[in-house]
Amino acid sequence: MKDFEEVRQEFEEYQYNLEDFSWKEKLPSFQLYTSRVITPVPKVSVIIANYNNGPYLERMMNSLVEQTLGIEQIQVLFVDDCSTDNSLEIVRPYALEYPNIEIYQLDKNTGGAHGPRNVGILNARGEYVVFLDADDWYTKEALSYLSGLLDKSKDDFAVSGLIQSEDEKLTLKSKPYFIDGDFMNRSIEELPPEFYGWLGPQAIMLRLALVHENNLHFVNQRVADDVTFFYEALQFSKAITQGKELTTFLNRDVDNASLSRSINSHFMISWFRALSYINQQFPNDASKERFLSRRLEWLIYDFCLRRDTGYKFSKERLQDFKNHLDKYLGTLAFDPSPYFRSDVRQITWKYLKKNDINGLYKFVNWQSVRWVLYNKLGMKKKLDDSFYYPVLSSKLPKVRLNAYAVAEDFSDNKVLLKVFTHQNVVGFESRSLKDPFYSRKRLEYQKISDNEYQVTLPEEFEDKNFRFTVVFDNYLEIGVRDLKKLVK
Repeated sequence: MKDFEEVRQEFEEYQYNLEDFSWKEKLPSFQLYTSRVITPVPKVSVIIANYNNGPYLERMMNSLVEQTLGIEQIQVLFVDDCSTDNSLEIVRPYALEYPNIEIYQLDKNTGGAHGPRNVGILNARGEYVVFLDADDWYTKEALSYLSGLLDKSKDDFAVSGLIQSEDEKLTLKSKPYFIDGDFMNRSIEELPPEFYGWLGPQAIMLRLALVHENNLHFVNQRVADDVTFFYEALQFSKAITQGKELTTFLNRDVDNASLSRSINSHFMISWFRALSYINQQFPNDASKERFLSRRLEWLIYDFCLRRDTGYKFSKERLQDFKNHLDKYLGTLAFDPSPYFRSDVRQITWKYLKKNDINGLYKFVNWQSVRWVLYNKLGMKKKLDDSFYYPVLSSKLPKVRLNAYAVAEDFSDNKVLLKVFTHQNVVGFESRSLKDPFYSRKRLEYQKISDNEYQVTLPEEFEDKNFRFTVVFDNYLEIGVRDLKKLVK
C-alpha cells in the first residue's frame, strides 16, 4: 500500500495524469522568430525538439522544405532547448528563404525532449502532427504519403516504414509494417507483439485533434516519455492506418558506447514508472498485454542480461531490478513470458518470479559463457529437432537457439536446406545488400519434411551481393549457413 501511494505521487510529480492540465503552465517562456509568410491552417505540423544537434540540422531541414506536399502546407515548429552550439545560426536562414518556419527559442532548458515537444503541441495548428527528432530526416514523399493515408482512412493514427541509419549502414526498424503490408482501420487489438518493439516518434502521424482533445502531452522525464505518449494515442485512436512505404530515417550515427552508458538506474526506474501508469490507467486488453510484455522483455535484456551498460552487472543490480518490478507492477493480470522471443528471457522471468536472485545470477553468468562458445567457436548441442547452446552443466536450464538453418545441396538455382527451430517458418527471402528494402523477394519453396525445405533462388542471386534468410511468424529472420560453400 505504501509503494502504491509513492507511485501515485510520482505520477503527479512527473505530470502523467491526463486529467491534469498544469503541465501547460509549467513550460518555459520563449522567444519566437518566424518566416514572413505563415499559413494559418497548414495540413501538417512538424514539431522538432532540438538541443545541440547542429551537425544534423541542414539535412533535417532540407528534408522538410523539399517535401512534395509543399512547404506552404507544412508548419515547421523548431523548438530549441537553449542550445550552446550553432543550431540557431543554421536554422534561421531557412526562415528567411521559406514560409512557415517557426523558431521557438526557450528561455530555460527543460532537460529533455519532453519540454520542447509540449511547447510544440500548444502551438501546432495543422490538421495532422508529426514529431521529428532533430537528427533524423524524411524522404521527400513522407508527409504527403502519411497525410494521404489518414485523409483516406479517417483514422487518427498512421505508421509507416522506418529505416535506421548507423554510419551509412541501413536496417529496417519497422518489420511489422513492411512485411504485413498496408492496412486501414486496423484495430489495435490485432496488432502483433512485434509492433510494440518500436513506438518512438519516428514514422508516426497523428490527427492533431486527438492530441488536444485528450490532453496528450509528454511526461516530465527524459526516458520513456515518447513511448508513453504514443501508446496513449494508440489507446484513444482504437484503430490505426499502416503503410509499408519507407518514409523516415532514424539516425544512429552517435557513439553507441555512450548510448549504452545512458542505460542506468534512472533509466530503469523511469521505464518502470511509465509501464506502471499504463498498467493502471488502461483496461486489460490484448494491446496492453502485448505492449507491456514486449517492454518488460526489453528491460529484462537491459538490466538482467547485458554487461555493457551504465549500470554494472552484479547480483545487486538483479535484486534492484526485482525490487522495482514488484514496486511498480506488482502482480500482473497476465503472464508476459510467452511473448518473450528467446528461452534466455523466459528463463530469466521464471527466476524473477521465484525471487531466486542467486540462481538468476549464476544462470546469467553461465549463459554468457555459452553464448561465447556458440557465437565464437560454433559449439552447440542437437536434441530432437532443435539446437541448444552448449549444456555445460545438468544443473543449468537448457537454452534453445531460436533457429539454426544450414544449406545441404544446391543445383539449378534450388537450395536444399534444413531448418531446426521451435518457431513457425512462414517463408524465405532474398534481398540485395545494396538495396535491402525494395529488393526483398519472397521465394518459392517446397516443404520436403518437418525441417527440410527446397527453395528456389532468383536467377541473379550471388551470395556475395545478396542475403538469403529464413523468415518466421514473429518477424525473426536468420541467415542460412554453409550456402557460400555450395553457391559458386
